[in-house]
Amino acid sequence: MDVVIVGAGVGGLALASGLVASGHRVRVFERAPAPRTDGAAVTIFSNGAAAAAGLGVPLDGLGGRIETLTFCLSDGRAFVRTDLEVMRARTGFGVATVPRAAILARFAGALPPGTITYGREVTSVTLRPDGVSIVDGEGVGHAADVVVGADGYRSAVRRAVLDPAPAARNGWVSWQGLTRSVPEIAESAHARCLVGPEGLCGLMPAGDGLLQWWFDVPEPAPAGRPVVDWLRARFTGYAEPVDQLLAGLNSADVQEFPHVLHEVRNEWGRGPATLLGDAAHAFPPSQAQGANQALEDAWLLRRALDGSGPVADALRRYERLRARRVRRISRLAASEVTNRPPSALARAGGRLLGARPMGRIYLATIRRCSSVLNDETV
Repeated sequence: MDVVIVGAGVGGLALASGLVASGHRVRVFERAPAPRTDGAAVTIFSNGAAAAAGLGVPLDGLGGRIETLTFCLSDGRAFVRTDLEVMRARTGFGVATVPRAAILARFAGALPPGTITYGREVTSVTLRPDGVSIVDGEGVGHAADVVVGADGYRSAVRRAVLDPAPAARNGWVSWQGLTRSVPEIAESAHARCLVGPEGLCGLMPAGDGLLQWWFDVPEPAPAGRPVVDWLRARFTGYAEPVDQLLAGLNSADVQEFPHVLHEVRNEWGRGPATLLGDAAHAFPPSQAQGANQALEDAWLLRRALDGSGPVADALRRYERLRARRVRRISRLAASEVTNRPPSALARAGGRLLGARPMGRIYLATIRRCSSVLNDETV
């Protein structure tokens, strides 16, 4: 089968790797002029790791292993500890925070030379009785049996085959980065989040002495004020190492990530065109499942395209199966519940349960939104 993938992000390159391994002809078109090295890190949970391995490109050895995750109040008092090693014990796949560039390089390295064409924005998608075609920014047409939009929440493919409306912002913004900071966390296997009235600060080791950090706030930064100065003032009074982190940052270290949301529809395309990842179902990053769900999409979509029967029917089955899973985590992420100070009851419950039971609860939540951990077939 001849498959065109629009977008060379995590989901697009993961799908390309799996389809090439299955013997399909694959072409990837990416609007960026070169392989992306921007972006901070993403946390790959057991479902995302299992999906990558199932696509033939395991992510072993990348990033920083995360064994525990602790949520604290802004004054530093812990109220929930989660043992993430429960996931490794029960699924065979653990949790790691990995620089996005490292994941992209791993998947791209599994592809034959020339598979990815950079600097080619897709401007139109046309469905035909015998397939589908796209036109790139240079006016060149490309015909294929299947087109997959993996081009993010501002997807050109989505606009053409599903919905011209953009993803909606919910007001929250993440200010994030990946730097050599706070070595006592960066060089450990223990992640920490501090949440209070001004928002949440998250800190996760990302390997090689790097720290993935972010600040989730319920409003944009004021115009005309350096964002680092604003964050320092906003998060004054939060327990260490928040001040320590902010003291070592400059504006070039900080990237803005607005929280956006798509309605998760039952169908994501028409005919031989479909979507995956943020192009299909953008949701806020508060549950750290965006990249994982894109990998899940790629894993199940490969199964769909490896099967027999009419392609359009297989794509609609893929979409309906994934929509049922993604909708659950999308709703939870959209609530921004982890970014808000917990109630007294929630704090008491977290302390009472302990780290290992919390790990089992966390895994159960992920299983509910996972196709790969439930071995779904199309």
